[in-house]
Amino acid sequence: MTWEIAAVLAILAVALVFFVTEKLPMDVVALLVLGTLAVSGLVTLEEALAGFSNPAVVTVWAMFILSAGLSATGVADFIGRQVLKLVGSGEVRIIIVIMLTTGVLSAFMNNIGVAALMLPVVMDIARKTQTSPSRLLMPMAYSSLLGGLTTLVGTPPNLVASGVLQQAGYQGFSLFEFAPIGVPAMVIGTLFVALIGRHLLPSEMPESMKPSSNKRKLQFSYELDERRFKLKVAADSPLHKRPLRDCGLAQSLGLNVLAIQRGSETLEEVDGSTPIHSGDTLLVQGRPGDFRELLRLQAFEMASGQEIFEILSSDKIAVVKATLANESPLVGLTVGESNFRRRFGVHILEINRPTRTHRKSLADLRLRAGESLLLQGRRAAAEALKDCSDFSQLDFITEQSLDELRNNSDSLVELVIPEDSQLPGSSIAESGLGNRLSLDIIGIARKGGSIYYPDPDEKFRPGDRLLTLCEAETFELLRSIQSLEFVDESEAPSELNDDRSGLAEATLSPGSSLVGKTVRELDFRQHYGLIVRAIWRKGRAYRTHLHRIKLEFGDALLLVGPREKVEALADDPDFILLSRTAYKETARNAPWLAGIAAVLMLAVVASVLSGWLPIAIAAVSAGALMVALRCLTMDDAYRAIEWKSVFLIAGMIPLGTAMQTTGAASWLAQGVTAMAAPFGIWGLMIALYLLTMLATTIVPTTALVLIMAPIAIEASTGMNLDPKLLIMAVAMAASASFTSPISHPANVLVMGPGGYRFTDYVRMGAVLALVVMITVLPLVMWKYG
Repeated sequence: MTWEIAAVLAILAVALVFFVTEKLPMDVVALLVLGTLAVSGLVTLEEALAGFSNPAVVTVWAMFILSAGLSATGVADFIGRQVLKLVGSGEVRIIIVIMLTTGVLSAFMNNIGVAALMLPVVMDIARKTQTSPSRLLMPMAYSSLLGGLTTLVGTPPNLVASGVLQQAGYQGFSLFEFAPIGVPAMVIGTLFVALIGRHLLPSEMPESMKPSSNKRKLQFSYELDERRFKLKVAADSPLHKRPLRDCGLAQSLGLNVLAIQRGSETLEEVDGSTPIHSGDTLLVQGRPGDFRELLRLQAFEMASGQEIFEILSSDKIAVVKATLANESPLVGLTVGESNFRRRFGVHILEINRPTRTHRKSLADLRLRAGESLLLQGRRAAAEALKDCSDFSQLDFITEQSLDELRNNSDSLVELVIPEDSQLPGSSIAESGLGNRLSLDIIGIARKGGSIYYPDPDEKFRPGDRLLTLCEAETFELLRSIQSLEFVDESEAPSELNDDRSGLAEATLSPGSSLVGKTVRELDFRQHYGLIVRAIWRKGRAYRTHLHRIKLEFGDALLLVGPREKVEALADDPDFILLSRTAYKETARNAPWLAGIAAVLMLAVVASVLSGWLPIAIAAVSAGALMVALRCLTMDDAYRAIEWKSVFLIAGMIPLGTAMQTTGAASWLAQGVTAMAAPFGIWGLMIALYLLTMLATTIVPTTALVLIMAPIAIEASTGMNLDPKLLIMAVAMAASASFTSPISHPANVLVMGPGGYRFTDYVRMGAVLALVVMITVLPLVMWKYG
């Protein structure tokens, strides 16, 4: 082994580690690979940048634009709507029609784009046929992958595999060269799922997923009516003429104010700036039990500002300034995620940064290396921090210096738990009092002795007096909450005015900019004019504390608000509406535009089949004409391109080049060939197929083909085989990404709406992958062997 081979293999290994751990975005990893190869001299400048002009890369992004044009003009949507007329009532027939329709569309459109297009169609079919969405959505997602096996442009791995062949000096695949292998795989895969595989899916529709009796025909039952009630603002409430956000219902208790009744008037379009008046009645969604419990607590302010330390001064208490070490695993986590108090037995009073000192809302603040934390707790717990590697420096604060550190706005508040409260028996952590009200329970006074800085697992007892440290604003918030009165819940209307308000269920679209952000960060109500009433994730509905939940790809959101705002959501690229009856059609579906888009797509196919134009030129030209002829705007075209995929392929192509030029691919191929030699050509092909198929669960499929293709070509040379035999097997294995939700974005897209768990994908996907392999490999051997 030469040093060049060792260097390339080391770069490959590091890239795989980053792909698996997801410490860096996959496109960033690919560009770092490109840079490393160029700097080390393993590839030339031209070879390093060749990926950006590679015909496969150009074809990939051009096909994204063509796919978006077919969708924007209504061509694909029209085809999808026709499915509703063909499905009938039998489950087998429904699955076959959905899968074949999705598969045919995926042969010429981007897989994830087709899945996003078909998602609301399938949800409508599920509702109208009283079928559980879980029986239909996974088959739809899998068929979008099966359809990609049938043509060169069906999926990026096919294009990349053809590009690697051409780069190695061989003839690439033609447009329909995949069809004799991919079409039988799609048909047999469809029949397997419809006749056998469907029994591996959740068989019963969970109670929470059954269609709601609500006349708006929600896809799922979110059980909202049992959690909606009225609160009346008292005459002497401190909330009078203050904005709605000041009442703290959403931030502290996870309650959403849906409307305000003021005399004979009902305000339905409310947001955080809407003022509250004494006598108002708030229509609220949330957990009334939690609210009742807070009303029962008796709150008394004991001290504020500097007086606090006169009460807390004790040799049992310590205050420490701690510097967070650079190598601490806490770096990058929020205070809430770090479970700081449970981990160290102390709580954070404040976080000091060069530009600002943070004392409020610390739970959502991300910890940074080298920043100073002011900690307080029992002296024994504070002393134990000396042996902790998470902190690079500790300074114990003397009693004389405390007055310089304490914020004068703090209050010491006593909360008394009534004898008949429901809190006794639950722990501090289980009660959520500290999180809901942003206060620290620093002591419990009870018969038999007091407890300083109790553990989160400490259980409450009747009559406990809780000594809590909080901002003065939190005490005012508690007073405000206790100025609200319950109204008979039976009086709460079942819905808002149907003429003025609308309900919509939406999921995050592929590439949505909202992934990883909380509802609070998005300022959802202000930005979209809609209220998030529930989030459906993996078969479970979340209804409270929604502002803290980070949105994930595949989440389904139940939204309520003015009807025009709901309809406008259909145009938002960050969302896919799950019900086509919930909004007006917004596609640019003028017949002549749809005709132009269809003709341009047919022209691409015809020009490639006739040999007149290479597919890259044909696709780019057709994409440009779609924009020029107003089938979609240039902004739509840019947004349609999955730039991560483009940079991933362009960045990894030099690695494939380096593997071939340095001999690394030949070295690996010799090892694979030696192991498979006792089993002949079949053993080699099956080994490469299985290795590629299993690797799709951890490595992006396009990057995987760029890694495996050079090995397949060298192995073919060593055994005197047509390189297309092994390359086709690798491409088919990479595109058949069924075995986990993370194998392909189409799988993730349906996870939330379908209520699937990880094991559902493994159970169904593994068997389907085996069926496809048994179908594909004999056909590959027949065609190229």
